[in-house]
Amino acid sequence: MRTVKHIFLFFLLFFVEQLPLTGLSIATAVVKTNQQNLIIILGVSFLVIVGLMTYLYWHLYRQTVFKNGAEFDQKLNSRTWLPLIVGFIAMFAVNAITVPFMQTSGNENVDSLATLAKSFGLFMFLFTAIFGPILEEIIFRGLFINWFFKDSRLISILLSSLVFGSVHVDLFGHVDLIYWLSKVLLGLILALVYNRTKNLKVPILLHILNNTLTLFL
Repeated sequence: MRTVKHIFLFFLLFFVEQLPLTGLSIATAVVKTNQQNLIIILGVSFLVIVGLMTYLYWHLYRQTVFKNGAEFDQKLNSRTWLPLIVGFIAMFAVNAITVPFMQTSGNENVDSLATLAKSFGLFMFLFTAIFGPILEEIIFRGLFINWFFKDSRLISILLSSLVFGSVHVDLFGHVDLIYWLSKVLLGLILALVYNRTKNLKVPILLHILNNTLTLFL
């Protein structure tokens, strides 16, 4: 019964996490680029909503960890630097190998974010580089791994990676398999780092670094 509840909550949380972006996408279709005041109001409102959502999701994660009886150290310390460095190198290698083979267009996820960035540049940068990674790590690592298959971390890690990669593509449309694989591998690296450190801040930092570098490269 608890598993069914967690499955429902997981998909509900992911659905709710997508709503601010969906609302911004709708706004992009009706707002003209010369309406700067309206763009600023919408962008600030978007970040406020996402910030509040991040706070609530983090609170849920902390409650989940407490209920599971796990002793998670939420401070970065000397024990976290090696997994952080190894994880960063692994992510860099995955990107270096897969990006040259990805399709340059036709990826719905990438195309929609690029469209939003044209109208809401700074706001989308903050979401993609900071808020997005935090929310995704809470959902796919902090909650998924602590909710499902707690007695078999390997299964939980692999499943969370597959789900993470799959939600980044349109499974009912054209799928860029290389892009999907890159996201699965990224999810796997982040899950392994989280499992190793028992500190969600480490994969969050890695995810932020990955997205920020991707935006500048």
